[in-house]
Amino acid sequence: MSTAPRLAGLDALRGIAALLVMGLHANAVFGGLGAFSKGYLGVDFFLMLSGFLMARITEPRLAAGLSPQRFMVARYKRFWGMVALGSLIGIPYLWIRSGGQWWPFVPALFANFALLPWPVANLLFALNIPAWTIFAELVANGAHVFALRRLNNRALTLLTILLGGLAVWVALSWGSLDVGARPGHVWAAIPRVFFAYCLGIALWRWRQVRVLVPLPTALVLTAMPLAIMGSWYADWRTWQFDLAFVMVLCPLVISAATAITRQTPLGWLSAAISFPLFAIHLPILEAVRELGGSKVQAIPLALSAALIIVWWTNRRDARKALAKT
Repeated sequence: MSTAPRLAGLDALRGIAALLVMGLHANAVFGGLGAFSKGYLGVDFFLMLSGFLMARITEPRLAAGLSPQRFMVARYKRFWGMVALGSLIGIPYLWIRSGGQWWPFVPALFANFALLPWPVANLLFALNIPAWTIFAELVANGAHVFALRRLNNRALTLLTILLGGLAVWVALSWGSLDVGARPGHVWAAIPRVFFAYCLGIALWRWRQVRVLVPLPTALVLTAMPLAIMGSWYADWRTWQFDLAFVMVLCPLVISAATAITRQTPLGWLSAAISFPLFAIHLPILEAVRELGGSKVQAIPLALSAALIIVWWTNRRDARKALAKT
């Protein structure tokens, strides 16, 4: 079965989005990084990118005979190990958030380790808070392989427009798209998650690798951080910015990134580090805070831990490459 070639530009954007999310959480844990207060929009980028790549890579594999059940099992396994590693670091904080009580500590521990929500301290994943996003992506992936892939382009377009309207309602009602991590707004996260995801699918079906608007490589790679940090300094921290970011900027950036075909070591590293960093950074930040450290120690530590994971998981390939030189 042929495999679609990797898109170097999209690889490079992964790590950038993960850094934005880490900046958001570093600000929440330590303060002083208000420019990253819109970093939660990196989640919407990840969801849109997931829909785009699933449509591009997985839909043809499913059409060629891959069973949805087998795909979802493999997908779950791929996500679980890295999130579980971050969750191990988060066990003390789950105990603290549980008030030192075995109930709800034990059921939340097992549920969260299994990538399932269990409300504790007004959080769905108190063991490792960003895991809610992984859970949401798995739900979206499941909906995709079992149902969304069967929609024709017209039906998909209508669904995306409907979800877009609901996303506008969410942004208006909550003042932003920062919903999903807490039980109080978990239902509002459904339009947020599925709008970004379905827009990613639609973007592939409508344009594939035909660029919507050609952009210089430097702008493609800096557009998201410039927009998020610029919104802080320009004092445009509104729900309208969230919608513009998801509905306009993310599709333009993803589309333009498909024109970047040259893979560089830095781009490869950005893709490789993105998921480990996303999965482990918040428990590490919280651990450093509890030990009396600051963001100056915590952020490099989280990055170093993610780099070690990248090295460890790719050590065999690195040895083979060195052996050939």
